[in-house]
This record gives sequence, structure tokens and C-alpha cells, in this order.
Amino acid sequence: MQKNILFLVTGMTPQIITETLYALAVDPELTDKWVPTEIHVLTTAKGKIQIRSRLFNDGIFEKLLQDFHLPNIKFDDSTLHVITRDGEEIEDLKNLDDNELAANETCRLIKLFTDEENSSVHVSIAGGRKTMGFYAGYALSLYGRAQDSMSHILVSEEFEFATNFYYPTPYEHYVGKYNSQEHLNAQHAKVFLANIPFVRLRNTLPDTHPLKMENYTFSDVIEQLNQVNQPICLKINVTQRYIKINDSSRVELPPREMAMLMWFADNKVRGKAGIKAPTGSYKGEMSPAEQVYIQELTEEYLLHYDELKDSDSAIEVTKDFFESTKSKLKKQLAKQLGNELTARIMPKQNARSAPFYLPIEKEQIEVVPLV
Repeated sequence: MQKNILFLVTGMTPQIITETLYALAVDPELTDKWVPTEIHVLTTAKGKIQIRSRLFNDGIFEKLLQDFHLPNIKFDDSTLHVITRDGEEIEDLKNLDDNELAANETCRLIKLFTDEENSSVHVSIAGGRKTMGFYAGYALSLYGRAQDSMSHILVSEEFEFATNFYYPTPYEHYVGKYNSQEHLNAQHAKVFLANIPFVRLRNTLPDTHPLKMENYTFSDVIEQLNQVNQPICLKINVTQRYIKINDSSRVELPPREMAMLMWFADNKVRGKAGIKAPTGSYKGEMSPAEQVYIQELTEEYLLHYDELKDSDSAIEVTKDFFESTKSKLKKQLAKQLGNELTARIMPKQNARSAPFYLPIEKEQIEVVPLV
């Protein structure tokens, strides 16, 4: 079942929720309407009280659904997410620690929603403190997919601070004008949805992030992304059989894939131009020269493979073996390091018939040999 998840951050302004819902699902000037199936709100203890009091207890949210014949939308206590510290709800964002908690929870929730295969997520950054809106936008940039979107809500000026204004009604409904005895007809209000384009960085993160969700932090994710833009240092520890990129977590590879990376690293360190891939798949299809080249490649490869595992006489570095092992190496690295870091150390070639080489300098390679 397709889920449309509207996610907002808000404090003491619950009208942001109804205004955003109206703009997305009702606005007659919007041709491509988007109706959420669920509304999730990240807020504080004080914010939760405001939402419950005005939208739930006073029936404003239910009235909006009825006024515009919208389907049932899941929005209740179970979709109100309150920022907590040690299990206690915090009343407001008062210090740096509170802001860090808000960042972590925003990141966690947006990752959770975007991990759902059949979901479409819309994030509104209109409510709450500016830092909360920033975190929501940044988190969607980290995890957002092609089907996800982000917006800010704008209300016609005279209604921006009107008392008890929640959405443009389809009938006459008068609300108080800010700092005035006058009243305004909510039927004449305009709500504008400002769609915000954003850079999608999801594919730069590993498929399986090394951090567990219970100790997941916003700053850790940003630090990992920043490593993409730092100079690369590839460390290969042959004795303990792992690699590291800069200060990333250790990456353990199966022996065949590890040996291939070691082979390419050794080729680079020795100042060679790279390794030309074999072209024949089976001996019957190879020329004598190609068979000799296959034997040379196999001997070179086994020098590194034998450091990791007992010699395997079945290994022969044919075209099929070379392509298959290289493909598996790429998948293993992408799963643990993410696509961007993988691309910076994965063997590549400049032309179809050119040799494959590591796209880093030999000074960026550190090998801890077998002891």
C-alpha cells in the first residue's frame, strides 16, 4: 500500500500543520494535489500540548477534513514525536544539547520514513525554531529519494498573525486581525506552497550504515559525508585482513575481493600503468599469447591471494574471473563505504581497451604487510 507521509517540525504554531495540509491537498490553484495518508510531527512537550488542545480537542483538524471531503488521515498521539532526554520530554529547545537532540531525532525519523519502500515523504520546514527547520531540510537532503519533496508555507500577509486562523475555509468564517479590533474572513485567505528543491545525497551513504539506530547522531552522518571531500588515504592491513579509507570504520572483504584490491594497490605503488583486463573467457577461445598473459595475471594475483588464504589451484584470472571479482569488490565497498568513496578507490580505466588502475596516487596508499 502506498504511503504519503507528511512530516513537519513545529513548536507553538500548530496552524502550520493545517495550513500545509490545505496547501498540499486542497488548494484549488494547485493542479497536482498530494494527499497524505499520515501526518507526523516532531515537537516539544509544550508543542504537543498546543497540537492536542487546538487541533484535536477543539476539533479543528477533523473539521478541515470534513470541510473539504478529505479521506481519513492518520494523525493522532501516535504520530506526535516529542524530543526527549533520558526518557523525559523536553519543554523547549533551550541550549546546545537540546538542539543536538532535535537534530538526531529529525535525522532518525526522516531516515525511517524514507527507508519504507512504498512511501513518498513530504517535509515542511515552515514551523518550529529555525534550527529545527534547517535540520529537517538537511536530513531530507541526506536521505530523500526521487519521490520525496520539501516545502515552506506562506500565508497572505493579513492572515499571517491572525487569531485562530488555521486554513482558508470554504464558507464565511471570521478570525481576529492581529493588534486590531477588526475581523478577517478566512474564506478570503490565500495559502501558498513554496516548493524547495534540494540536493539528494542518499547514494553517497553506505547501504548499511555502521552506526546502530539507538546511537545514531546527525553529526556522525555529516562527518562521514565530509570524508568524501577529503584527500583519500587507503590503508590495507594484510595481517588483520581489513582496509580503511581515512578514518572510516574498518572494511572487511572476502579473500578474492581483498586480493584484487591489494593487487591493484601494489601495481600503483610500483609505479606501473595499471592492469589490462584479459579478453578470453575459455582456453579454447584464446590465442597462445592470451593464454600466456592469463598465466602471468594469475601468478601476479595469487601472490596477494596466498597472503590471505591457502593457495587455490582452481583460480585462473580469465576475463570472467576478472570481471566477476571486480564487480563483487565494488558491491562490497559500496555496501560498507557508500558510492562516492567507493568510486574514489575502485579500479577504473580511461578507455575501453586501456588498463585498469586505482584512481589515487601511490603516496595515498599505505600497506601494512603480513607479519
